Amino acid sequence: MSIKAADVRKHLFSLTARGIKFDLKRIIEASNRIGVPHSAYKCIHVAGTNGKGSTCAYIESILRTSGFKTGLFTSPHILNFEERFQIDGKIISEDLWLGAYEKLSGIIDKLKLTFFEASTLIAFDLFKATGVEWAVFETGMGGRLDATNIISPVVSVISSVSMDHMEFLGDNLLSVFREKLGIVKKNTPLILAANPDEDVMRLARKVCSEAGADLTVVSSDGLDSQQTPAGTRFSYNGQIYDIQLRGSFQLLNSLLAINAVRKAGISDDTIIKEGLLKANLPGRFQKIEISGKNVIFDVGHNPEAAEAFITALQANFPNKKACIVTGIMKDKDTAGIIANYLKVAETIIFTQPGTERAESAQNLLSRVPPEKQLKCFVIPDVASAVKAALCGKEELVCIAGSFYTVSEGFSALGIKPF
Repeated sequence: MSIKAADVRKHLFSLTARGIKFDLKRIIEASNRIGVPHSAYKCIHVAGTNGKGSTCAYIESILRTSGFKTGLFTSPHILNFEERFQIDGKIISEDLWLGAYEKLSGIIDKLKLTFFEASTLIAFDLFKATGVEWAVFETGMGGRLDATNIISPVVSVISSVSMDHMEFLGDNLLSVFREKLGIVKKNTPLILAANPDEDVMRLARKVCSEAGADLTVVSSDGLDSQQTPAGTRFSYNGQIYDIQLRGSFQLLNSLLAINAVRKAGISDDTIIKEGLLKANLPGRFQKIEISGKNVIFDVGHNPEAAEAFITALQANFPNKKACIVTGIMKDKDTAGIIANYLKVAETIIFTQPGTERAESAQNLLSRVPPEKQLKCFVIPDVASAVKAALCGKEELVCIAGSFYTVSEGFSALGIKPF
């Protein structure tokens, strides 16, 4: 990488110091100044707490299989910034996003865009410049005031919703859900993951009714499915589908995608099946064999995602002893996540990825009940923690708890996830 490229990257990442500014004024102004590029292609918008990245990946793959030129904008990245931008299923080159950033840097600096706002603006512009026909946008946080929410989608999707980012989205599920429902647009269909909270579902029906938005509620309860050597197979509406991603939670994400593309006008079951099967996303219960052991990478970073992860472990590796290496961010429900890990872990190694957001490994240990601390250890840096886990007696090693932890786990093992 040239010195110039290094400088641009450094400046872009310095925008994280601007924090999170929860409104749309700057991104609207920035987009207007460059000709509203996101109006040049059709969009699908995906919000949610868990599963939105996988849902986006499924939707994009089906659209691409249909013959369209696609763009996919997701966050956060695992190893490299350019992972946030895919065109036709491929991560863009560093040169492409650097060129877009240099073109837009004057506006980014003048309007004092945040890191996520700048990233979103780059995606808007890149997709237009490269002739994308369909773009899939994943919200960064919430929905109503997320920078991606200035698009006019053909279909909106909300995946599983639970408590997260409470300092911005509210301290109860109804408040969090209200923010997610902020992506609902007038006369635009919404595909919604069913929620057991009736107040939440009542609010969803009310918001959609007021917007004239056709509401489709999706649930994977009772779905006939099985784990296969290649991934997961399930039956839905008389059709058999296969996906590479493992875990029962991926069934719901698949159903959201199927319903979304159908609302977008894609009804060919052969295309939908092929698109689902092609889709893959690193760090979502991803299994890699290393030194004779099964190593699972999972970026789930809240109690609900941790519970789904543990359920998948039990289903895929019954009676296997597991060592879980985990580092978790300070703003997460660390106790809730750890409580789920304790259900199955023979050993837990607490670590701390290299970000200021990370909770200290020692503080994570303090969340463990005293009687269970004997099976827990502290190894502050991720690389050493992973090495220790691979040298342990457990047959199954899991690296989980956050994108940062999984990223450093991949790096420590020399794995390129994409």
